[in-house]
Amino acid sequence: MYLLSRCTACEAYVVRRSDKAGSSDESFSGFLSDHPFNSLSGSCKNRCFELVEAEPPNCRCDNLCKTYDTCCSDFDEHCLKTAGGFECSKERCGETRNEQHACHCSEDCMAKGDCCTNYRSLCKGDVPWLQEECEEIKNHECPSGFVRPPVIMLSVDGFRASYMKRGSTVIPNIEKLRSCGTHAPYMRPMYPTKTYPNLYTIATGLYPESHGIVGNSMHDPGFDANFNFRGKEKLNHRWWGGQPIWITAVKQGVKAGTFFWPVPYVYAMHSEQLDTYGHKLGPHSTELDSALREIDKVIGQLMNGLKQMKLHRCVNIILVGDHGMEEAHCDRTEFLSSYMSNTEDIILIPGSLGRIRARNPNNSKYDAKAVVANLTCKKPDQHFKPYLKQHLPKRLHYANNHRIEEIHLMVERKWHIARKFYESKRNHGKCGFAGDHGYDNKINSMQTIFLGYGPAFKFKTKIPPFENIELYNVMCDLLGLKPAPNNGTHGSLNQLLRTPVYTPSMPEEVSKPNPAGLVTAINDDLGCTCEDKNKVEELNQRLRQVIDDNKNLPYGRPAVMFRSKYFILHHSDYVSGYSDALSMPLWTSYTVSKQVDFTPLTEALSNCVRPDIRVPSAYSQSCSSYRADKQISYSFLYPPRVSLCHKEYIRGGRERALEEDEEAERGKTKLESKTKVQGEVEGGRSQRGARSRRSQMLMQILAMTRPQGGLEGGRSHSGDLRGHWRWRPRWSRHAKEPTQHCWHWRPRWSRIQGGTWEPED
Repeated sequence: MYLLSRCTACEAYVVRRSDKAGSSDESFSGFLSDHPFNSLSGSCKNRCFELVEAEPPNCRCDNLCKTYDTCCSDFDEHCLKTAGGFECSKERCGETRNEQHACHCSEDCMAKGDCCTNYRSLCKGDVPWLQEECEEIKNHECPSGFVRPPVIMLSVDGFRASYMKRGSTVIPNIEKLRSCGTHAPYMRPMYPTKTYPNLYTIATGLYPESHGIVGNSMHDPGFDANFNFRGKEKLNHRWWGGQPIWITAVKQGVKAGTFFWPVPYVYAMHSEQLDTYGHKLGPHSTELDSALREIDKVIGQLMNGLKQMKLHRCVNIILVGDHGMEEAHCDRTEFLSSYMSNTEDIILIPGSLGRIRARNPNNSKYDAKAVVANLTCKKPDQHFKPYLKQHLPKRLHYANNHRIEEIHLMVERKWHIARKFYESKRNHGKCGFAGDHGYDNKINSMQTIFLGYGPAFKFKTKIPPFENIELYNVMCDLLGLKPAPNNGTHGSLNQLLRTPVYTPSMPEEVSKPNPAGLVTAINDDLGCTCEDKNKVEELNQRLRQVIDDNKNLPYGRPAVMFRSKYFILHHSDYVSGYSDALSMPLWTSYTVSKQVDFTPLTEALSNCVRPDIRVPSAYSQSCSSYRADKQISYSFLYPPRVSLCHKEYIRGGRERALEEDEEAERGKTKLESKTKVQGEVEGGRSQRGARSRRSQMLMQILAMTRPQGGLEGGRSHSGDLRGHWRWRPRWSRHAKEPTQHCWHWRPRWSRIQGGTWEPED
C-alpha cells in the first residue's frame, strides 16, 4: 500500500517462475521431470537488497534473486518480513509494534500508515469490502495530494477465462469485481499464448512480432544470443522493443512503479500457484480451487487495504490474465524423428508449438521449404501442421521478425511436439505436467480474463471480447497520456469507460459514388456457361426495386479513401461498390446469419454469370477473357452459397424433386398395360424432366445471387521471375455477434517472391 502513495501507474505481475513446457531444443526432457535444484548456502541477515550479486555457491539477497531462484533460504524472513503474515488476527489486535513484521496491528499503525489490510475490519469493526453492496462510483474521490486517480494493473499467470465459472464460492472478491465493474466474457491473448510475449504486449500494445519478445525463449541471429526465463540475457534492453506504459508515463511526467520489470515477477503479490497447478494438474482439476482462493485472498487484501486508506473510490484497477490453459500430457507428443531422419541437423523449440532452424546457420544443404514439404500430411492422424512463417494465418501476426524461425509448427490442442523420443525419461514413468498453453489464440481454452473496476469504468457493464493489444491505449487514457505508436485501435474500448477521453476522428471521404443508371440494351456476351436464360427480364426488374441498406450496410457505406469512379449496386443479398476502371467491385458488404449452411455449388453454377443491366458492357468482364489465360483464377467477394435464395432453392428443390419422383413412380404403376421397357422409358423421362426443372431453378437463383456486373474477384498472374500475384480484397471490419458482418475493402495486389500467396485465415 505504501507504493500507491508514491506512484500513479502501478503494475503488479503475478506470474510463475518457470515454464514446464521447456524453453530450448534440449529442454523437452525438462518437462518430463522436475527442474534440478541448485543448493546454495548463506543468510540474508544484514544483507537485504544488497547491490553486489553474490556468486555461487553463495546465495543472494539482491532484488533479483527471486528471478534466478538464488535467494538465501531466509530472504523472505529477513527482507520481505513474511514471518508475521500480512493480516491481523484477534490476538494481534492492539499488539506492541514489532519492526520484524511486514505490517502491523498496533494502535499507532493507522497514523504510521503501515496497518495490515484487515486491521479496520477485524480490530475496529468496519465492514470488509467484500460484504458491502456494489457501489456505483460516478466520480473519483482521492485524498489530497493525488493529481489523478492511480491505475493498478494486476496480471495473473495462466488465468483461463472459464475459471470464472467457479463463482463466488471459490473467488468471491474477483467475482465482485466482475459483477460490480466492467468485464468481458474473455480477452484474447496474442500468439504464441505464452507469458513473456503477452505481458509485454499488454504493456506496449504491440504484437510480439513488433515488440520482439516472440517467445519465452528465442534466439537472435543478429547478435547471436539466446533469451530464456533463467538466463541473465533477458535483462538486456536490446531484446525489448516498443515503449511500455511505464516508460510512456515517465516520459510525460507521470510517476510509474513496476515490480522488477522486465522480469515478470512480483514480491508483494507472490502467487505462482495458479499457472503451476494448471501445468501440473490440468485446467479441470478441482485442486486448482486452492490456488484460485489464494489469488482471490490477495485481491481481497488489496481491496480492504484501499478502503482502509480511503482509496477504494480513487484507484482504477485492471485485472487480466496473460493466457489460458489446456489439457496436455506427455503421452500426446509428436516426435519429429518419426517424420524425418536428419533431426540432428535442426534445432527445435519444442512444446505446444514448434519453431525450427538449422543447427548450423551456414549449412548450404538446409532447405526450409523442403523440410516443410517433408513434414506436410505424412500421416492421417498427424497432430501438427508445418508452415513457412510467411504462410502462417495472417491473423496470428507472427512472421515479421528475424527472431521467429523460418519454419513454424502449429500444434493441435492438447498435443506437444519434440525432436526425438527421450526413452530414458519415459521409462521412469514421469511426465510432470497435465496442462499447457501456447496454442492457437483462437482456441477457447487459451482465452483469459479482463475485469475493470474503479471510477473510470462503467458500473455493472459487460462488453464484447477483445484482444489484449487494446489495453495499452486504455491505460494511457486512464493516466492522461498520449500513447506511443502501437497495434491497437485507439478508442475501440471506449465502451468500457464512463467518460471516454479519446474520440477517434474519421478521415474525410475522397471519392463519393455516382448514381447507377440502367443500360437500355445490353448484349449477353460474357461467354459464360448458363444453360437456361429464361425470366431474364423478370430478374432484371428486381434490380429496379429499392433495397433496404439496414441489413447489408448496418455500419453505413464504406468510405473510399482514394480517387476512384464507382457506383453502388444493390443486390438481393449484398451491396457492392463497383469500379468502372477495374471492372469489378471495390468492396462488397453483406450480413450472414450466425448459423450458415454452406451448401457447395456445382461446377456449372460456379461458371454461370449474367450481365448487369446497370453496368455498361465496356465495364463488364467476360468469362471468355478469363478462360483465354490459364494462369488467371477468379473468385467472388460474395459467396453465393450463403445466399438465402440459394438455401431456399436447395431446400425447396429437394422437396419438389421428391414430389415429382413420387408422382412419376405413381404414373409408372398405373401404366400396367404397357411393357416393362416402356415403363422404364417413361420413368426415365420423368426423372430427366425433374432434373431439368431443378437446373432451371438453379439458373434463376444464380442470376439473383451472382455478382451482377461481371466477375467479382480478380486476376492472378504468375510469371517466371515475378512470383505469384493475386488480386486480394482486404478485410476492413468484422463483427461476430449476433451476426457476422463483413466488409471487403479496397483490393490490392499482393505478392510473395518465389511462392504463392496464402489467403488470410
